[in-house]
Amino acid sequence: MQKLFRTVPIYFWFFTIWSISKVIQFIFNEEQTVWELIWKKSTGFCDNDEFKLFVYGILFASSIASVSVVSIYSYFDFSQKPAFIRKYKVNPHTNEPPDFRQFMKALMYSSITGITFLVPNLIFTYYGLQWRGMPALYPLPDIFTVLISCFMNDHIVDIGTYIAHRTLHHKLLYKHIHKKHHEYKSTIAVAVIYSHPIEHIFSHLLPLAFGMIIIRCHIATAWISIMAFMISSTINHSGYHLPFLNSPEYHDFHHVKFDSNYSGFGLMDWIFGTDKLYKNSIHRQRDRLLVSLKSAHELYPKEKNEKNGKML
Repeated sequence: MQKLFRTVPIYFWFFTIWSISKVIQFIFNEEQTVWELIWKKSTGFCDNDEFKLFVYGILFASSIASVSVVSIYSYFDFSQKPAFIRKYKVNPHTNEPPDFRQFMKALMYSSITGITFLVPNLIFTYYGLQWRGMPALYPLPDIFTVLISCFMNDHIVDIGTYIAHRTLHHKLLYKHIHKKHHEYKSTIAVAVIYSHPIEHIFSHLLPLAFGMIIIRCHIATAWISIMAFMISSTINHSGYHLPFLNSPEYHDFHHVKFDSNYSGFGLMDWIFGTDKLYKNSIHRQRDRLLVSLKSAHELYPKEKNEKNGKML
């Protein structure tokens, strides 16, 4: 189930916020929800121009999502506060705090490559959607259509990411391209798109583009899908396994062991047998949604499992 629904916690929070907006609409007897008002303001600001809404809208939304989440996790790393958050570290006593020069290097590099290549990719995606028949700006899709579209897009993206990621681990390509991303053996949030431009294009941007084109998503759905992708990917690289958020254990294991867990969800690794090391690791037990304030290390202590001979 985890292989299919890894990003469900992110969409659960989106659904929760949407539900609150419906309650507010009911209490104040408003004709429109908060989301509809935001969409109305956005379309008005862009003069109902689909190109502006898609390209500039996604650029703005994804930047807000990425900067916000990276900032929160970076605060945890550098301040080492609040104290209780330390127990949720996937790899305790690492990046406490991170090397500042390396952090700034990753931040500047990611910012430049992110913006430089995202805009052309969004333009490509926009015209691909126009060719497929982009849905009209109104009416907005209902929440269940949005969630189903995002779910489908996630898995299309994961197929493309798996193919590109595994290819980049080939010995002829790794040292020239993918090695940059693996400079972080124990990852931090800012490293989410710290990668060679070729990797960024083929592992991240093009899978996202083809996913949206294939499912022919509404522009508003594209906003949410990209934001969810950025938030989920940042969590996967954050180094923290926090309660009620998706688990970063699966991808963190890839950075630790290198030749396992190439996909984001795990389904493609299961199909092609590239998760065998992971199956015999403590990470597999810890890779779950935490629904209490206990950390994964408290629930599944490594020492106990080593004594029992059950885990590597």
